Amino acid sequence: MSNRKKRFSQQSWETRQALAALARHADFYKQTAGQQIDLLFSCATMQELHRRIDPDSPLALRYQHWVMSVPVDNRPLAREALLALATRRTELLERPETLTAVGVLARLYGHRQAELTDWKPKSRNTFRQLVSLVRHLYDGYGDVPAWVLEAWVSGELISAGVDLAQLTIHLGQGQSLHSFPGLPVPLTRRLEHEMRQAPAGSSFVEALRYAQLSVRGALPWLRPVMQTAWGREIGPDDSFWLGVVDFFAATPMVDPRQFGPVCDWIHQKRTVGIGTEPPQPGFSLKGRSMESLLAQTERWHRGLAHNRRHGGELLSTSWTGLPVSNFVSGADQRVLITQLLTYEELVLEGRTLRHCVASYLNSCQKGRCGIFTVLIDGVRTLTLEVLPNRSIVQVRGRFNRDMTSTEQLWLTRWADQAQLSLSDYA
Repeated sequence: MSNRKKRFSQQSWETRQALAALARHADFYKQTAGQQIDLLFSCATMQELHRRIDPDSPLALRYQHWVMSVPVDNRPLAREALLALATRRTELLERPETLTAVGVLARLYGHRQAELTDWKPKSRNTFRQLVSLVRHLYDGYGDVPAWVLEAWVSGELISAGVDLAQLTIHLGQGQSLHSFPGLPVPLTRRLEHEMRQAPAGSSFVEALRYAQLSVRGALPWLRPVMQTAWGREIGPDDSFWLGVVDFFAATPMVDPRQFGPVCDWIHQKRTVGIGTEPPQPGFSLKGRSMESLLAQTERWHRGLAHNRRHGGELLSTSWTGLPVSNFVSGADQRVLITQLLTYEELVLEGRTLRHCVASYLNSCQKGRCGIFTVLIDGVRTLTLEVLPNRSIVQVRGRFNRDMTSTEQLWLTRWADQAQLSLSDYA
């Protein structure tokens, strides 16, 4: 009898708590998908959920995406959508890659044009199932562009400030793209038509550039355009830069690889100035020839490579760099991919590979990009530009050449290891 009144030791109490928690987690893993969804929606707060399950469990993450992101008034419909999805033969509820998309789908379920219970997956591929489900629910006319639907797969549903989930609903109701509120630029009907033809996997900006070049018969210049900084961002100077595209497109037999370096020179001239001259924001191509542009770009490039006007002060300029890991191929260290973190390294890179990477000093300092060099057997072979969103957007070899198949193999290995994506236009 005396033992019944004996107090538990701290260690004994912690052991009992741990066993109770394990029992709760075991019960959780035995639950069906529907039971797990009911559990999620029965908890009013994250704290209440954590009292019932492990805060680091997959279910806690689902709560963030499927419950907390949904307004309280919309949660009954969101629960209905998820419970209906749980009865389908799909892994959409289990895959971590589709957490965000499923949460958005549930949040917008009130805008559906068909019932989820009427949807039957026709593919075993989870991502194709997701596109099929989005089209079933929200694309009443079957003409939402593929690049809009593919954004649900990538999880990048906000592009250039445009909510692509809301755009899906807008277009699926038969409304026009140019009437969607909040577009970063006004669209003509012709631009809208061409944007609808943009390749699947395009972002909003890429689809816009595709349309802008298509209407002017300059689609072959899409890749060089998307490798420039202005091509990847929508800004007030779009009409000027499109004029630069027209200038190149109208010149026969000009190497597309010269487009990027010339754009770098023009940007420098307009915003910083070349040499001792002040910036010329009103710079115009009127009256200029392609030969003079290429010659001036080459002279500027040579000046960057031999810049010693500030002695060691400018060359020693450094920056923190992007939080992206370098790469070593193995014990032999045949292949190295390292980030350049000083102006001196940029100058050496540009001088060796004969391009204008030294002009990226300001962008590197401000964290707008990171510049990496690829060395194979001790020889510099490629220069890479990586954006803060961990996308590789430029790959240039000596004299701006493209990468070889061997170089692409090593670049892909590094991208997988460092969790980077390689732009289709790189």
